[in-house]
Amino acid sequence: MNLEVNSDLVTLIPSPILVETKQEKPEVHLKALTFYQQELKKNLPEDIFKRAPSRALFLVSFLSLNIFLIYCIVHFDPAWYFKLLAAFAIGQFNAGLAFVAHDTLHGQVFKNKFLQDLVGSIGFAPFLVSATYWRFWHNTLHHGNTQLIYKDPDAFPTISVYKRSKFMRVVFDLAPGSKHPLSFFYFFYWFSFQSVLNQANMRFKNKMWDNMDHKRVTMEFAPLCILAAGYLYWVGLNNFLWLVFIPVCVQNYVILSYILTNHNISPLTKINDPLENSLTVTTNPLFDFLHLNFGYHVEHHLFPRVSSRHTKTIHKVLKEMYPGKYKYMPKWKALKYLYQTPRLYKNSTELVHPKTLKTYPTI
Repeated sequence: MNLEVNSDLVTLIPSPILVETKQEKPEVHLKALTFYQQELKKNLPEDIFKRAPSRALFLVSFLSLNIFLIYCIVHFDPAWYFKLLAAFAIGQFNAGLAFVAHDTLHGQVFKNKFLQDLVGSIGFAPFLVSATYWRFWHNTLHHGNTQLIYKDPDAFPTISVYKRSKFMRVVFDLAPGSKHPLSFFYFFYWFSFQSVLNQANMRFKNKMWDNMDHKRVTMEFAPLCILAAGYLYWVGLNNFLWLVFIPVCVQNYVILSYILTNHNISPLTKINDPLENSLTVTTNPLFDFLHLNFGYHVEHHLFPRVSSRHTKTIHKVLKEMYPGKYKYMPKWKALKYLYQTPRLYKNSTELVHPKTLKTYPTI
């Protein structure tokens, strides 16, 4: 069964009842990342490969708005409904800061390493993420080994790993698709929790992190924790709900709702083929703007150093050149399928629930 997914054919996402036909899917011929890059460059304008330093204005804007909103709540103690709206806005702007940091640490904004680290540190500060840690985790490990089991830290494991790992058995219940009640809270905390856990502890226990500059990560992570403690003291318990809890939930939801739909309903691959192991999710123009087109993720994996302002241009070319292979769909449909399917792989193209052993096709 050939599972082509695009905005016109999104209703063809297979449901669990179609899983028996999954074995009929013909073998997918994976192509290396460089193959697509060479082919696409023939049909893309040259100017999209230039850096876009003006994107740093997003950092200035989001940060200024957050400082203003935080100051208003702390010093003027407005009505609860203003605090609630402000809390959601702060969470959105914090997510936006992370997207700016993400783009900058890929080299899309500045060539200068110091400026990259500065923007990355500021942008990821609300998540307590070191710029050096992110660059190694995301740029090196994830982009270099997308959906490659054991090497991509963002890829969910196979059922054999689940059986051997007590930690993964806990994580499975927490993740979308497990049907466990706690899984419905996953989006609101996991990115921050995982980042802090990895930087504080797990990076010293897993060989995956051996080549990272641990000393530099510690030197960046420790001040972030101190700043966070100072921020908590300054806002006080009276404002904890509005200036900590709700913003953290919102910013985590925004980030994770993209990360999981961009990859975790897609197949595992041994060759880094972005048209197979990644998914573009579309949303409304406002969120595209606030989230710097992060949903256009196949495009980003093809050209990680191309500014996110150009991903829609790449999107149009992909639809023309690879209409039967390029996968994209509305974000809400991807989220729905994410919760309909478990986060364990039976094999590269099938997901499996470890307790019911029911299998589901990837997209």
